[in-house]
Amino acid sequence: MKRSMLTLIVLTLVLSLASTAVLAQSGRVAIWSAASEEEAQALAEEFRTLYPNIIVDIIRAGSGELITRLMAESPRPSGDILLGIAKESLDAVYDSLVPYKAKNHDEIPATVRDNAEIPAYYGFSMPLQAFMINTDLLKPEDYPLSWDDLTDEKYRGEIILANPALSGSAYAQLYMMYDLYGFDFAVDVAKNAVFTASSTMVPESVARGEYAIGITGESNIAQHITDGSPVIAIYPEEGTGARFDGSAILKGGPNTENAKLFMDYLTSEQAYRTIYETRSRRVVHPAIPGPGPLPGLDEIVLREYDANEAAEIREDLTMRFSDKVF
Repeated sequence: MKRSMLTLIVLTLVLSLASTAVLAQSGRVAIWSAASEEEAQALAEEFRTLYPNIIVDIIRAGSGELITRLMAESPRPSGDILLGIAKESLDAVYDSLVPYKAKNHDEIPATVRDNAEIPAYYGFSMPLQAFMINTDLLKPEDYPLSWDDLTDEKYRGEIILANPALSGSAYAQLYMMYDLYGFDFAVDVAKNAVFTASSTMVPESVARGEYAIGITGESNIAQHITDGSPVIAIYPEEGTGARFDGSAILKGGPNTENAKLFMDYLTSEQAYRTIYETRSRRVVHPAIPGPGPLPGLDEIVLREYDANEAAEIREDLTMRFSDKVF
């Protein structure tokens, strides 16, 4: 009798654990994505091969729109994962994120994840900024090799930049110059430049030969090199800001356990390779090379980028810069 009762208890426990495991690997997970549609879909499809019983819902929008939605729906957001959001935006909603030590935690460098003991977010990609040079318009001896070189009068009218009041990446460039050499230096660079409202116009204009130099995200340069444009990437000698965007689990989301499974997957080398192969982004996993023909991280000088300070002074810095330049 006792043996039968013990067998029944063990069987009940096994069935309970099996039921919990199945529950954790079924249902849904809702991804709020600021990454491209192609990246989000590629990640979702790969995740489905690992967990075929979990339905992945994707909401694609800009990061600002997703953060606004999170604040509006808190404390019970309809999403489970924020995907590809700037670090400073994640810091701004830190209390709305779930601290979770992902399965692949030790594979992600400390510089590209939340520095808490149990991180609230992990790096997704690194939108490094670089100089894009049209090699038909400049000889190698005339290439700018540093931020400081950009103030040389020989480049007057040869540089195209995006308006930092209208572009996040352009503001990052402004903040890097300000952090490195001060406000007046950024204004001196602006004297040599033509500004455009759209950040996408910078790499396109340099690729077409309308301007010799542009500052843009390195993935844009990689794409134009791959397409056969006469351009190269130069990383400034003083360093480019080690910016990164990241992903996090939303506190109060409807599918937290499935969100943890997705975060375990998202921080794997497999997922980072999928991101890299889909859009040729520079991802944060050290085993993945640079985008397209560009060098690995070990060949690039990186400077610390204080995303929190950059966010705090953004309005004041862009207004001062606009008043002085435009």
